[in-house]
Amino acid sequence: MITIPGRIPITIHPFFWIFSFLIGFLISQSILGTLIWVGIIFLSVIVHEMGHALTAIIFKQNPKIQLVALGGMTSYQGKNLKYYKQFIITLNGPIFGFLLYLLATVILYSNFFTNPIILASIKNLQIVNLFWSIINLLPILPMDGGQLLRIFLESIFGIKGFKISLLVGFVFAFILALLGFAFRFYLIGAIFFLFAFQSFDMFRKTKKISKTDRNQDLANALNQAEIFFQNKNYEKAKELFLTISKKTKSGMIHIAAMQYLGMIEYQSKNFKKAYEYLLDIEDDIQDNAIYILHKLAFENENYKLVEKLSSKCYNLHPTQEVALNNARSFAVLNLAKPAAGWLLTAKQFGNLDIEKTKNEKYFEKVKDQKTFRDFLPKNTHDT
Repeated sequence: MITIPGRIPITIHPFFWIFSFLIGFLISQSILGTLIWVGIIFLSVIVHEMGHALTAIIFKQNPKIQLVALGGMTSYQGKNLKYYKQFIITLNGPIFGFLLYLLATVILYSNFFTNPIILASIKNLQIVNLFWSIINLLPILPMDGGQLLRIFLESIFGIKGFKISLLVGFVFAFILALLGFAFRFYLIGAIFFLFAFQSFDMFRKTKKISKTDRNQDLANALNQAEIFFQNKNYEKAKELFLTISKKTKSGMIHIAAMQYLGMIEYQSKNFKKAYEYLLDIEDDIQDNAIYILHKLAFENENYKLVEKLSSKCYNLHPTQEVALNNARSFAVLNLAKPAAGWLLTAKQFGNLDIEKTKNEKYFEKVKDQKTFRDFLPKNTHDT
């Protein structure tokens, strides 16, 4: 990975070079041609991203550019921008690309160069930037056209506008993916299929998104709190997560803050508070906190929640403890067959006497049921 520091930091990921070389070789079938195409791709992407970044600086933001496998990405931090400023920042990427197309056109018509390789390279630069500037304005996220549509609709309809832009992007991307495959442009079809999937997946998740999720200050605060958490500075992380949770009340940022608070309290052995935080977001709990909620739910005799989390928790954390707590919870709920099944699963880890275990208070409702007894082998003592 290459990082170029400066007012606009530029990070170039290895996959950018790999994909650029691959595209260049597929087009030119030669070493020289490949190198020329890598240069064309690099220049085109940098100019495009500079359009975003330089405009962001004008609006007193702190931009940074990343060159990744499928192109470039410009992000910026600063005070919340009005929608029209976001629109201009986004639009100036394609505009800079179009200006590069015009520059290449002027150079070609000036007859300044006569070398056929140079002329061919400039011609390719011209075509690429015209083509990409147009394609990039299609209303498909994450392309600029999709972002422009999102900003426009969001300025009118709020969070509903974001959802509409995802739906529109999905339809356009899906149609273009089908056309790409139909006309045997498989790479283009695959890219648009990926965009369609991303839009659909995001649209599916938008039911959890609230207005506060579009607040850049809160997003930045969440990012800073996560850094504190990763660096094990739990006091500062907790303070910031608490502030975020009070300002949000709902949405993805709120869910993330509550989950981190639960994890911090659990590590601090404040189990009651940890349980309260995680229980508040039980329907949206992420994988890295499921075990904690599962364990605390059992300890707080919330057996229905243990039942709800049982399979997913065991898939993520296949331990005897999880299997045994599942068995106990199903038994309390008078679900004999799954209780026996989880008990056998727990026995597979060894060091478990089922005869002794099934005499625990949890199994009082099921231990004499025929379904429970028949599901267990006759000799259930661990040897």
